[in-house]
Amino acid sequence: MLPNIFHMLIFRNCSIKQYNTFGIDVKASVLIEYEHDEEIIRFIVSHQDKCRQVKHLILGEGSNLLFRDDFYGLIIHPVGKKLDLVNEDENYIYIKASAGYIWDDFVEDTLNSKAFGLENLSLIPGTVGASAVQNIGAYGSEAKDFIFELEYLDLDSHEIKILKNSECKFAYRTSIFKNDLKNKALILNVTFKLLKFPNINCDYADIQKYFNNKTNITAKDIREAVINIRNIKLPDPKKFGNAGSFFKNPIINQEKFEILREKHEDLRFYSLADGNYKLAAGWMIDKLGLKTFTHKGAAVHENQALVLINKTGKATGKDICELAEIIKEKVYQNFEIELEPEVIYI
Repeated sequence: MLPNIFHMLIFRNCSIKQYNTFGIDVKASVLIEYEHDEEIIRFIVSHQDKCRQVKHLILGEGSNLLFRDDFYGLIIHPVGKKLDLVNEDENYIYIKASAGYIWDDFVEDTLNSKAFGLENLSLIPGTVGASAVQNIGAYGSEAKDFIFELEYLDLDSHEIKILKNSECKFAYRTSIFKNDLKNKALILNVTFKLLKFPNINCDYADIQKYFNNKTNITAKDIREAVINIRNIKLPDPKKFGNAGSFFKNPIINQEKFEILREKHEDLRFYSLADGNYKLAAGWMIDKLGLKTFTHKGAAVHENQALVLINKTGKATGKDICELAEIIKEKVYQNFEIELEPEVIYI
């Protein structure tokens, strides 16, 4: 570890095993961990020529990444935990949080502040900044439903810019930061527009089953339910390295849906407002008998087929990629559906 005038932590040629939830033991050329925006902005501006020359990666909790090899470049890792109430009106509270804020801590803190809406997104691993990049979602909610605007550093011009929700190009598990602004922006803060009065969302089947016709459900009840459901379905990354759902649930049109439904009467799906259908990728993998299927120390989780795990703790990123390709091929052979990873390959 090298000291520096900005009071940041700078590591060189360091293992990043603890910085990714798959627990892949690879190295990074340089990793910078910072708490205050001013620190990283000053560093990037003062080293702009070098920063432009090297590959870089913005890393939150590493909960949606799969490292296939050592990272020859600069990893920027925000760890700041700052929360500000920036505005409110009769119905809404506007809360700004730093990008490095651990997502589930943020959800808990907003509920404790009587700001509602994020409870269905409880226990999702990652950070506030990553929530906007990925447009995280679960149990009938998505981050885009509550993000008001965000502030980011343009890594080319070094200007601090603000994007409104409508400019972020949010879609299913994606945003402008995974496309047009990929590797061009460092998210600094995200402002959320949250409800002053809870609007309970328990339409999702697993949540309905959990409450079993219970009435007078509160937002904190929803949070507790989501946490319990996730803990049952998803493995603890400290026990088995994983990145949660590995594949996106594929979206198909009505024609394709009717063909599949004719072949598979028990097809798991969700009807979308635009007339398309979202299929349950985990159901397809499970239908093929692939739960517990193992490949070079990587495996399909026994309780949730959508989750791939580093079962032995020694599987490499390439091993997990190979397992994913085997699954993709088998799903395509049987359903003619091309699964797309939700996890980002590095």
